[in-house]
Amino acid sequence: MSVFKYRAKDDSGSVTDGTITSVSRYAALSNLRTRGLTVLDLDEADEASILSSTALPATKKRRSFFRPRVGLTELSMFCRQLSISVVSGVPLRDALESITEDIEHPTLRETLEDVIDQLHTGSSLSEAIARHRPVFGGLFVALIRAAEESGSMADTLENLSDSLERTERLARRIRSITAYPLFVIGAFGVITSIMTFWVLPMFEESFADLTNDQGQLPALTRVVFGLNRMVLSNIGLILALSVAVTVALILHGRTDKGKMAYDRLLLRLPFFGNCVRKIAIARICRNLAIMIQGGVPITLAVEIAADISGNRVLRASMERVRDRIIQGADFSSSLAREEDMPRLVVRMVAVGESSGRLPTVMDKVSDAYEDQVEGAIMTATSLFEPMIICVFGAVILVLVMAIYLPVFSMSGSMN
Repeated sequence: MSVFKYRAKDDSGSVTDGTITSVSRYAALSNLRTRGLTVLDLDEADEASILSSTALPATKKRRSFFRPRVGLTELSMFCRQLSISVVSGVPLRDALESITEDIEHPTLRETLEDVIDQLHTGSSLSEAIARHRPVFGGLFVALIRAAEESGSMADTLENLSDSLERTERLARRIRSITAYPLFVIGAFGVITSIMTFWVLPMFEESFADLTNDQGQLPALTRVVFGLNRMVLSNIGLILALSVAVTVALILHGRTDKGKMAYDRLLLRLPFFGNCVRKIAIARICRNLAIMIQGGVPITLAVEIAADISGNRVLRASMERVRDRIIQGADFSSSLAREEDMPRLVVRMVAVGESSGRLPTVMDKVSDAYEDQVEGAIMTATSLFEPMIICVFGAVILVLVMAIYLPVFSMSGSMN
């Protein structure tokens, strides 16, 4: 996406200056013409101009590293309230002011206050929220701009709210399903650490002079105590290696090559890779359906869907699809050339294009993939929980036996 500075004349003959975000100069020119403007000058803005045009007023420059992030729940609720107000006939600026008064989230409230200030200065809603793209996201900005041009603000806000709610609902279900296994793994780590650093050394010291008939502790006890001593004697080296490997992976993961390799590895993981792929495909299809239905141009819709897919491998695939569409290819044939795209998606897109119901078809594909992900995670969790409990119980049993075998040996000798 690029930012272009323009000077244009409206139907009344007055000249206006402004900026517009678009994929190309031609797309920006076409967008301005659809607004009824006669373009006098259109040039790509340099970085300094972009920063100066998007800077917040002095009273709104408060920033903090600890500002809470605006989540999907807050955005979805805001969209729903704004949609209801617009449908009821409340003017957009009045609706925003009323909604902002009741918002408790500090980041969203501060952002909306600046949006309202921009509306007072004559900016459109899309231009105002484009200043806060990290909060709203590219999808939100593109849909609002398309809704302003088509006059379908209420329907667009309602569809966007539904999409955000479905995304949040899926994330909440995944968190609830995986909460118990994560808790068991955490408890296992805590108990194992307590046994390693305190319990086993204490019993090893107590058993130092204890011998059985062969003059030594049982084999299991010797093995457990030996492994524990080895861990404790090399704990510094183990921690140093762990920190070094972690830092190296983080630094490598911050590079473009590392990010691509990490996302490619995620897609190749057994079971989990399939779930990651389906979640990303569901997000792409859902966002494409909303944007196409909202009147966003297909090339811009594909670009935005690629940016918010959550996986760089699939994002690269969608960017190649966008380039082919710009060159004149249709959507389905462009997707068919990408190996990372499931054949089901390709076939359904072809059906949607031929029937003229592409948004509806892609929405159904997204529903199907989200249901598959939820079902797969529930099945895996059902199998994973007893496995974790068995492993946890086996380790604890070995540790307990290592501690009590010398006691049993001593009791046998006394008898």
